[in-house]
Amino acid sequence: MKKYFLLLALSFFAVACNTEENNTDNNDGKEIPLEPGNSGNKTNKPKAIWIDAHANFSRFATKSAITSYMEKIKDTGFNEIYLDVKPGIGYALYDSDILPKLEKWGTETVTRDWDYLSFWLEEAERLDIDVIASISAMGFGYTKDKQGIIYDDSRWDGKTQVEMKNSDPNNLVDIRNQTDVDAAMLNPCLPEVQTYVISIIEEIVTKYPKLKGFSLDYCRWYGGNYGFSDATIQAFQTYSGETVTTRNDIITSTGGIGRLYNKWIEFRSMTITNLITNISSKIKAINPGIEFHLWASADWGSRYSVGQNWASKSYSPAASSIYTADYSKTGFADQLDVFVLGAYADAVWISENPGSVWSVENFVNTYDNYTKGDCKVYGSIPAYSYDNKATSDAVYLCMKHTDGLMVFEISHVINKNSWSAIKEGINRVEK
Repeated sequence: MKKYFLLLALSFFAVACNTEENNTDNNDGKEIPLEPGNSGNKTNKPKAIWIDAHANFSRFATKSAITSYMEKIKDTGFNEIYLDVKPGIGYALYDSDILPKLEKWGTETVTRDWDYLSFWLEEAERLDIDVIASISAMGFGYTKDKQGIIYDDSRWDGKTQVEMKNSDPNNLVDIRNQTDVDAAMLNPCLPEVQTYVISIIEEIVTKYPKLKGFSLDYCRWYGGNYGFSDATIQAFQTYSGETVTTRNDIITSTGGIGRLYNKWIEFRSMTITNLITNISSKIKAINPGIEFHLWASADWGSRYSVGQNWASKSYSPAASSIYTADYSKTGFADQLDVFVLGAYADAVWISENPGSVWSVENFVNTYDNYTKGDCKVYGSIPAYSYDNKATSDAVYLCMKHTDGLMVFEISHVINKNSWSAIKEGINRVEK
């Protein structure tokens, strides 16, 4: 998971869709007494840290480094890790028969004669820590250096996501040729892409039965202006029964809402939900006991732009120029065991950013308006954003108001030396 994530590509849609009344601690940043039942022993809730592949590519080149940091993770109070084993470059940090091994990224080279994922699992078992393997679901190329599966294999030509630049149907750009993106992402509406992604997940879940869970990141369209290839337009026409005479039927030449926009949004979200549903079915068929997780931004009102309706199917936004009357059918909360709520806001408390949804406190108090109990929810926070006091507060809010905690990500925790602040935040709830 990158530390930045996209907001709306169409900026004037950025307001909206979040009308629920905030439920707050109303303490202006001061700790309030625990409610009855909130305290408990230190195994009461999952407390996880994310291990990003790119940021830590060289850091964990040796077994001894993994052992050292796993002991630090344990001492801090974490009992779970999310381990990135197929990052956006598209190569594997596990023993794969499908993907090449990840040994080079940019100027860094790391060669291992041992199984990276297996060793994390061994150390985790020794320390009584659970492991959730994570992949970048759609990411298969590092565009800055033209590295990755989509550059190695011509079978992916024409199967990556395409942007309509400046709302101009004559200016279509393949994401493979852009350098200002997190990863070159495959087109999720293509059956061969879905089959390929599911085969990778099947391999991991089958080969590593000691995993507690499996998590998806970047299971989406890259942004609001992506998905405009001929293949996607044809799939949309088949889905909707509508004829696209010009791509400006979807987004107008001035960047506005075209006549087919809301049906397009439904199609894009249904594409992602169908993929998630198929992945869930495959995982549970292999190992019914494994948990299925997904990370996405906590701002539900912005996710239509990338096709991620993480709400319950019983949550129905009002039909509008954005949402069709059937948009609620694209909700996928019921397919997940755990939704990792990306509360990546600069403000921790509502009082720091009044009038806005963008605070950790707001996000951890309002998510159930959307998920409606269909799955567990972990509050997730960005370690790079806060000083020690804010880190402790953010951890506390996630622990108090959600089913668990996920801190993104270990390199930021190391760089900011926020281990003690995290431990303090956990202990404020688990006394």
